[in-house]
Amino acid sequence: MKRPSIGTLLRLLFGIVGLVVVVHLIRAAGASRVGTVLLQAGAWLPLVVALELYQAASDFAAIRALLGRDGRKVAARTWLRSSAVAYAFMIFVPAGRAAGEVARATILSSNLGAPRAATASTQLQAAYLSANGLLSLVEFCLVAVFFGLGSPLALLLAGNVLFQAIISAGLLAILWDARVGRWLDRLRRRLVPKASDSAPVDPAVRRRLPWRAFGICSLSRSMQLVQYAVVLHAVGGAFSARGAVVTHGIHLVGATLGDLVPNQLGVVDGMYRAFAGEMGFGGAPARALSIAFVVRAAQFIVAVASVIIALVTRRASPGPRAAPASARADVHW
Repeated sequence: MKRPSIGTLLRLLFGIVGLVVVVHLIRAAGASRVGTVLLQAGAWLPLVVALELYQAASDFAAIRALLGRDGRKVAARTWLRSSAVAYAFMIFVPAGRAAGEVARATILSSNLGAPRAATASTQLQAAYLSANGLLSLVEFCLVAVFFGLGSPLALLLAGNVLFQAIISAGLLAILWDARVGRWLDRLRRRLVPKASDSAPVDPAVRRRLPWRAFGICSLSRSMQLVQYAVVLHAVGGAFSARGAVVTHGIHLVGATLGDLVPNQLGVVDGMYRAFAGEMGFGGAPARALSIAFVVRAAQFIVAVASVIIALVTRRASPGPRAAPASARADVHW
């Protein structure tokens, strides 16, 4: 029997620690109070779920824009399956966004070949991080006005801007490097051996800046800001632009700091508890904690639906529409 890797054990440990932190925070705030707030917020859950579905649909629109004409090679069922698996990975797996994009690229590679799928997935990740960085910058400026330039939340948002910029620039630099073509070709042969005759990606395609995807991701992040305004109101806060900026800013920082923990369990919760006063919940920590729980509930609903879709479409995805059946690659997730 193969022993679990150190990385797997660490992720498991982080998950357990995160769960312990959540339990502690709930007990400190009062389990009955948290439960009461969540029951009151339940009426808003369908709208929160709808806004979460918009996020998933935006990811599909962004990668479809990145692929251009190549996207026509992908069957509708493969699009559905890749989007469902990617979202489920983002919610249930540590480093969820990166893991989700790897899963998406692997499924799409059956139609596009691994080089093209991996290139588009990397460009999408760069566009997403850039959009997050831009929104973090805007929220940093506003939070600095609200609480001062040296406030803890403003400083954390400034760090998040820098982090997102470095990672997104690094991804684009990797694609710009000519050596990445050879790396993607090796990846193709490892993931999709039956598609060994697929062509490498044109350097011009790899080096293309994902402006359209960036625009779609920026709109998606803006709608997420609306989602957090709704959640804040659902747990008893004021429905306001200021409240939305502060609440979403806390989410952005917590999501980055907790990236190695499944669903940022314990990290985001702790951030909301730590900055309860900034949201107007200084005397009501149960309401601050409930923000993370309402968002998580919506994400779990969409993620469970995604898992069901992935299971229903589990049979091997068809290959490129123009290719004969014998040349199609089987990819299982």
